Amino acid sequence: MKKSILLLLLSLFLGACVNQPRPDSPAVATAKVIKSENDKRQYEYLILPNRMRVLLVSDPEADKAAAAMSIEVGSTSNPPGRQGLAHFLEHMLFMGTEKYPDVDEYSSFIKRNGGSDNAFTADNQTTYFFDIKAGKLEPALDRFAQFFISPLFDAKYVKREANAVNSEYQLKLKEDSRRIDAAEKQSYNPASPYAQFFVGNLDTLADRPGSKVRDDLIAFYQKHYSANIMGLTVVGKESLPVLRAWVEEKFAAVPDRNAKPYRPGKDELLYRPSQLPLEVALTPLKKLHKLTLAFPIPSQRKNYRTGPINYVANFIGDEGQGSLYDLLKKKGWITSLSAGGQNLDDVQGLFNVSMDLTETGVKHVPEIAEYMFEYIDLLSAKGIEQWRYDELKKKSVLDFRFEEKAPASSYAMSLSGKLLRYPAEDVLRGGKIYDVWKPELLSGLLSRLQPDNLAMTLVDPDVKTDRVEKFYKVPYRISRIGSRDLKLWREEKVDAALVLPKPNPFIPDHVAIKPLVNPTPVPVALEKEPGDSLWYQQDEQFDVPRAVFMLNLKLPGHRDTAKKAVSLSLLVDLVKDQLNAWSYPAQLAGLSYSISPTREGLTLLIYGYDEKQPVLLEKVLAALRHPTLSEDRFQVYKDKRKRSLANKALDRPYRQILDERTRRLISPAWSPKQKLAALEPLSRDALQDYAAHLFDEAEVQVLSYGNLRPKEAEAMNALLQRKLLSGTRLVEAPALQLTIVPRGKTLTYRYDVDHPDSAMVISFQGNDKSIAEQARWRLLGHVMASPFFSALRTEQQLGYVVAAAFSETDHLPGMLFLVQSSAVSAGELQKRMEAFIRDYVAELESMDEKEFAAHKAGLVAKLLKKDDMMLSRAVRYMDNLDRKRYSFDFRKQVADEVSGLTRAELLAFYRQNLLQQPRRLVVYSPGTRFSAK
Repeated sequence: MKKSILLLLLSLFLGACVNQPRPDSPAVATAKVIKSENDKRQYEYLILPNRMRVLLVSDPEADKAAAAMSIEVGSTSNPPGRQGLAHFLEHMLFMGTEKYPDVDEYSSFIKRNGGSDNAFTADNQTTYFFDIKAGKLEPALDRFAQFFISPLFDAKYVKREANAVNSEYQLKLKEDSRRIDAAEKQSYNPASPYAQFFVGNLDTLADRPGSKVRDDLIAFYQKHYSANIMGLTVVGKESLPVLRAWVEEKFAAVPDRNAKPYRPGKDELLYRPSQLPLEVALTPLKKLHKLTLAFPIPSQRKNYRTGPINYVANFIGDEGQGSLYDLLKKKGWITSLSAGGQNLDDVQGLFNVSMDLTETGVKHVPEIAEYMFEYIDLLSAKGIEQWRYDELKKKSVLDFRFEEKAPASSYAMSLSGKLLRYPAEDVLRGGKIYDVWKPELLSGLLSRLQPDNLAMTLVDPDVKTDRVEKFYKVPYRISRIGSRDLKLWREEKVDAALVLPKPNPFIPDHVAIKPLVNPTPVPVALEKEPGDSLWYQQDEQFDVPRAVFMLNLKLPGHRDTAKKAVSLSLLVDLVKDQLNAWSYPAQLAGLSYSISPTREGLTLLIYGYDEKQPVLLEKVLAALRHPTLSEDRFQVYKDKRKRSLANKALDRPYRQILDERTRRLISPAWSPKQKLAALEPLSRDALQDYAAHLFDEAEVQVLSYGNLRPKEAEAMNALLQRKLLSGTRLVEAPALQLTIVPRGKTLTYRYDVDHPDSAMVISFQGNDKSIAEQARWRLLGHVMASPFFSALRTEQQLGYVVAAAFSETDHLPGMLFLVQSSAVSAGELQKRMEAFIRDYVAELESMDEKEFAAHKAGLVAKLLKKDDMMLSRAVRYMDNLDRKRYSFDFRKQVADEVSGLTRAELLAFYRQNLLQQPRRLVVYSPGTRFSAK
């Protein structure tokens, strides 16, 4: 035995020696990356000598750079007895490295230079990422690389960061999504690592005799954080040779420990065959009625060019006429249905069908499952046809061809994970293009979606339970599905109301970019009069056959009572429901709409391929003007909104006090309780009367932007006037009523939340809406965010949610400081927060001019960041219109003001508005843990 162990250690040592990086060896460039013909960026795929996979993205137009590192290890690799260790390790890598030992160095540098950073731990992947202004990529990469070379694991911060992990656990104790996941884990194969608690808390991360958590962290890091299972993506404005040189220099020292990604053995699969079929029933805290039908399937990763999961999910999740959703909705049993799947690892996956049930639907779960299996039988018999696959292929190719730029950070993050999943040539298009027709793969997947392979979860307040889960205290029950139901579900029959989708009429036939007609640098007014305006710009940057049509309707008096406010929300729900079956094919084809209630009225957005936008717009406008409000659908959505309002009381404390802060500053505004009381007696006839008068008077702002000519924009606006606004009196809507806190005064409000944690927001209000005020408050928010987080979370360990940020209420600038704490009372929170605000002035006084200039430059970079996508530009334009900034350069004006600010000016502003004569509003929740003492 000793001899075999010695040989094993020797082989591991020799293997490690062989795999150690050699800085003098060049990286190996492999196959060419296939990109979209519309993508102007340059790519290079490398394998470093330490076997790290790297994707370089050179984008000379970028004003933000980014990087992300994904490691093919996650929570499934937690060692026995150390639940949450992988997540804890993710936290600890931010706590300093040998080269940059200051615990705040990395995040402070990123934020000072206009960037952001974060990380997450998943089942089998851990990802770290950041973005930063383009000119600071190289020093940021140097700091980032040290995470994977020489983290300190400083003992002083191990206990503190364990508290942070525990605070994160405590924060989400009452979140039903976590509770549902925890109960479902009890039904898994106990030998599967997916069955364990992943987050971690003070118990699972405590020191034990013979097992120090710091030692376990280091051991986990040294075993799993290996270059051979890492994928690095770097996005920058520099050329590929420069990016390559930086990566080779900084990441060559990452060790190759020859780590092996987790692959489950036969005995570790999510479910043992003998466990299925089964049902998990659990009681939520919120008023939820949910049904999930899950099926373990073989991993489909290697089949990404065919996309079996996507194909099957498109049909089962269809919401058009004759779909499973359509039938169950008409029976009054569900309000939503979604289908999809996930590859848990390279061996196994899950396919899920999830539904939100009505109270009536809870009584018909067996019938709901029966209809689903009937639809699966229909799909198996008649749905595997090449013309249907070709339609999916056409859409996927079109979307990839005209894919718009994602923000640099999310792009890097996504691609770093794909480096671990796809070969070099497909790293950009993997999971996006489906172009290999293999019907046997589709039928093979469908064969797994059968009653005997079912794991069903029912979430309802009234289910019977017989156990309580350990970590989230969830009452639950696990039982075998009865033979009577199984017999019913196995019968091969199909209800005549279930039909497969017809060819999609919304997939565009013509996708040409239209020639420019008198291009302008910003939108111009094609029509403008008091209460009504149409602004237009033809796109000349994004080169995609898409357009945005945005309507902002200000409806005077629509929220002056709680009844009107809740009526608008309910009316929008019912209009969407009315349109759903008709509009769903448009959504699948890349053409979508949204209707959203606002504080002043509502917004309507049409976005996507431009060819068939007028067809969609006309239908949406007709439904808004003449909604069909049947009694049964009214009752379904009234009940759903009642549950939603009641559930607000179970939102996280910090979210609830932020909402209360807004209500205290803007009037009229209504709490969930007030809306619930107003909704209770509301009748269908009363809502019909409200809808009939909703558009009696309005202020209208329209923006048309994208691949449209002026005449097309005018035609869509004419459609709006004819279908929705005929007979509407055009007015200039009055401004919202703001509560102006008197100078030198503090308004304090208690808002009780039924949650153990205390929470507090201290809000400072600006003096006016000028550019000068905007610049000063924004710069304070930029400068103070990182030090506040570091002081109150990292050092004082007050809680997981800690933030200082610029804030705006109806365009009036200011700043807020926010903490939710499981550690101290609200009174103590206020002392700590006020001490920081009081003492930080000394930090600002001692800040050298170089650091101050870096802060300004970082904020200016954020303000002047280019729009990544057509829709984000349209949103920015509409924000300028709402501010009445018709030059559309609001952000530039603020940036210019920031650039000219001196440290002395900001110090004077700080003393006046945060210390001497502040306009201050405080909202807090004491927390049940502390109010009971």
